[in-house]
Amino acid sequence: MSRCCILLFLAAHAFAQTNDGGLTQTLINEIRALRQQLEATNITSQRVQIALFRLQSQTAIVNTAQQRADAARTHLAEAQSERQRMAGVAHMIEETAGNTTDANEKKAAQQRVVEFKAQLESVTARETVLQAAAVDADSQLRAEQARLGDLQSLLDRLDKALNDLASGKK
Repeated sequence: MSRCCILLFLAAHAFAQTNDGGLTQTLINEIRALRQQLEATNITSQRVQIALFRLQSQTAIVNTAQQRADAARTHLAEAQSERQRMAGVAHMIEETAGNTTDANEKKAAQQRVVEFKAQLESVTARETVLQAAAVDADSQLRAEQARLGDLQSLLDRLDKALNDLASGKK
């Protein structure tokens, strides 16, 4: 900015003292170059702002995907635990039915085994659905993290371009 003010001062001074066409043309060229540099800086600044907004949005998307993946893993672990518990109970009831000599108790225990196995199949089916959901959530999380990485790379490139631009002016 101070460079621009100095040039304008010199331009005004040059016009006041002499009508030198070469100096005037040089000053005009310098002012045009400065304007082009300002425009380039403004465009780069706008691109950085857009990239930062996209980065912020993508970070929120990644956080949501992370929460979804965590919830899916938690539900899957709960279903697996429930399945294991029910399988253990069904096994104990089977053992009880096998060790019982009373026909009525044996029949009741076998009926409970059938009921527990039906519940176990239901829990196993639920576990399969939850496992697919967990895999899907993890896949989505990885995709969103990749997009976030791409945006961070873009910001790194923009930062480097701005740094190069600033280094070139000094």
